Amino acid sequence: MTVRALLWDLDGTLTDSVRFVVDTANRVIEAHGGSALDFDSVGAMTGLPLEEIFRIAWPDLTPDDAIRYRTEYREIYGREIIPVTKLYEGARETLHAFHDAGLLQATVTGKRAADCELILRGLGIASEIDVYLGGDSVSRPKPAPDLAQHAMERLRCVPEECVVIGDASADIAMGRAAGARTIQVLWGFARERIDGADDVVATWADLRERIFALAGRAQPILRDGGALGS
Repeated sequence: MTVRALLWDLDGTLTDSVRFVVDTANRVIEAHGGSALDFDSVGAMTGLPLEEIFRIAWPDLTPDDAIRYRTEYREIYGREIIPVTKLYEGARETLHAFHDAGLLQATVTGKRAADCELILRGLGIASEIDVYLGGDSVSRPKPAPDLAQHAMERLRCVPEECVVIGDASADIAMGRAAGARTIQVLWGFARERIDGADDVVATWADLRERIFALAGRAQPILRDGGALGS
């Protein structure tokens, strides 16, 4: 069965923003007397609920504190981080190329769906994404399959027609649990192959080549002056 739909992670996959997630979490932690966490500890949890990050600093985190810290994180992120978030070079042209080829695309990020849509629309990505979904779109977060399965339902695709594209273990585990093919990108958090990834790509050109092969379509000339090597 050929691929019809692509399910995208956001941080570390489409946007160069893993460092923002880590830094914002540490700002909240330090503001409440905790010790800043190292990049690898937090980066590895990108895509998981914010409470899981705060539990590294406070294993006995209470539900009330979890809500308070999450709210503070989102206020900082919305006020300071969303306006400076950027796409990886090559992302825009790739999203355009897949859209022009008739492939369906959805986001399956741990962020709130509205925040994801705000970020991508602010970066000029509009018609390319058919469905914006986030961690608040389902009851169980990554690595549970729910988010990918919800995207499949919205796009009216079966698992065999879908590819989950991400940079972290939670993305790959979610995709596998949902029965989709998984592709790990190496420009985000994880720089070594993640256990269970069906494919690993190091460049946007590699990703386009792999997707078009799976979709059984010829790779088009990119618009907006994008180079095939980007």
